Amino acid sequence: MAKSMFDDPQELFTFCSVLRDNDNEVQAIALAKQALAQRADDPETVAVAQMFLSHKVHSYHRLMLADTPRNDAYEAMINRHAPGRRILDIGTGTGLLAMMAVRAGAEHVYACEVNPNKADLARAIVKQNGMEEQITVMNAYSLDLDRDRDLGGGVDAVLSELYTANIIGESLIQAMAHAGKELTVPGAIFLPPKVSVIGALAYCDLGDPIGEVAGFDLSLLERQLNYHALIDPKDAAQFQRGPSGVLSDIEFLPDTPIAMRDRSVTTLTSNGGRVNGVLYWMRIHFDHDIQYENQPGGGRELHWSVRFEPFAEARETEAGEAIKVGCAHNSNEIIIWEDGAP
Repeated sequence: MAKSMFDDPQELFTFCSVLRDNDNEVQAIALAKQALAQRADDPETVAVAQMFLSHKVHSYHRLMLADTPRNDAYEAMINRHAPGRRILDIGTGTGLLAMMAVRAGAEHVYACEVNPNKADLARAIVKQNGMEEQITVMNAYSLDLDRDRDLGGGVDAVLSELYTANIIGESLIQAMAHAGKELTVPGAIFLPPKVSVIGALAYCDLGDPIGEVAGFDLSLLERQLNYHALIDPKDAAQFQRGPSGVLSDIEFLPDTPIAMRDRSVTTLTSNGGRVNGVLYWMRIHFDHDIQYENQPGGGRELHWSVRFEPFAEARETEAGEAIKVGCAHNSNEIIIWEDGAP
């Protein structure tokens, strides 16, 4: 009998690694599935297969799916706006939002997911829930989709959950701008249609500056060190040193070009004491009466972190003292700074 790579877990490990490193991850996943099916009784083969089948399927999904306020807000919006619509779900992940849309009465949902493992998982979950006829799962970037080839002439709603701790880090703006211009029919809506960057003055101990280490001067590192921090919402309130304010609004409106960059200056006030930066988080506007906010002091179930961005220098403040804070974004990053301009 001819020897198979499934007889040697290390050969399988090497071959699948080469495939993945050469952008053939779909084939690596297929081989891992075959190995799991044929050698489920061999612990080493199972370990190798699971490594490839879990690639980039991160544990944060467990926290995200346990975020009840997020789930409830999405479902309330979807129930209100999905019925009768053809929907594109960008970054579908597990397929949860796509399935919510079908349950709410969407005509059809096209769900795209760039990670082949997640796309494969979403197809399996959709099938397990009996919705494979109403949901088309595609392993693709939304930027690579074609209105006619992939979406049957275009969709009239774009659904997404591409938010990160810095709000737009998963190319949210670029994906929405492309979808609005290339993948939708006139009058299409975005779900959700708006996200705000909310900020407040803060003090966070950054530790001692870097100087001499093992007899060498490493102080130059201090100039380039990225001091931003991610803080659990339930713990972030202890660092807040003033009331919050809106630093920026990012809107997605029908038939309106989306701004790929923006800049604004907001005045924040201090409660007094030492200040060395800004806490910022998101407020997602699902509808005029449906919002989600991962604000400091929020419940334990909120999964998105609050982000701390430091100023160039710490300062002592009086209660009521005003500090101008700049906020700018491009298609993928947000920057925040103390604005000294008059």
